Amino acid sequence: MRMVLRHDLEGEMGDKGPDIEAANTALADVIEGRAGAVEMIAAARHLLPFTAAFCVVNRKGQRPHYLADTYPEGPAKDAVQLYVNSTYLLNPVYNAYLDGVPSGLHRMADLAPDNWNPVREPAGILVENEEEIGYRTPGWPAGLQELALLVDLPHSAMGEISFARPADAGGFSEDILARLRPFLPLFATAFRQFWARQGDAQIPTESERKLQDFARATLSPREAEIVQLILKGHSSLSISLTLGIALPTVKTHRKNAYAKLGISTQQQLFSAFLKWQGTAV
Repeated sequence: MRMVLRHDLEGEMGDKGPDIEAANTALADVIEGRAGAVEMIAAARHLLPFTAAFCVVNRKGQRPHYLADTYPEGPAKDAVQLYVNSTYLLNPVYNAYLDGVPSGLHRMADLAPDNWNPVREPAGILVENEEEIGYRTPGWPAGLQELALLVDLPHSAMGEISFARPADAGGFSEDILARLRPFLPLFATAFRQFWARQGDAQIPTESERKLQDFARATLSPREAEIVQLILKGHSSLSISLTLGIALPTVKTHRKNAYAKLGISTQQQLFSAFLKWQGTAV
């Protein structure tokens, strides 16, 4: 289901420009314990335009810990929960976190696989060639660009506020990012203080199903490796460059993997992944 967010949804800034005093006040409230994750998102609204955002804490070997979001009720809000329960494993931001991405601001498109150039597929559940990374979680609004504010937390965790804005409204330009960068130390302090107040005993442990386990019993190690890269958004060319193997070899492994899984398209591969995760739609 495709759904486009209105540019003014949830009060985008428009031409008002940054409100530094309001942003500082909102972050001070979080730091001093009078506010939480929703207010951290609200603080950013005083500095840059965005239509919606979600806030999570990424933890290795566990599902992201959901904190808050401002997506509208319905498919978009449901998609946030599907993301934290399942499709985060395929997300460039989450995989960059596993690879040691530094704290700061990161556009989704900058973290997506290099040389990505998907073959056009029929309209389907996840494959969306117009999207930054070639697919989107079911229910996720179409045509959005995403920006992640990442904060290092204790025990190798990483806080994330992911902002979304329609590409046709300009997305997140360098000028927009420049509004937020001077406030990154305050956001980091606010996130760390808020997270510290949660207390380890109150934070549920939610074990993830590792992407490496998907179809492992069915595929050869190389086929499984290629399928994992496809799920992360790599094209056959990108897989060839990433693994250092010939493009025809990649295509052969891909064809054989699809045959073993009883599928024939990338769309069906994503559906099989969701079914394996127990989140089929």
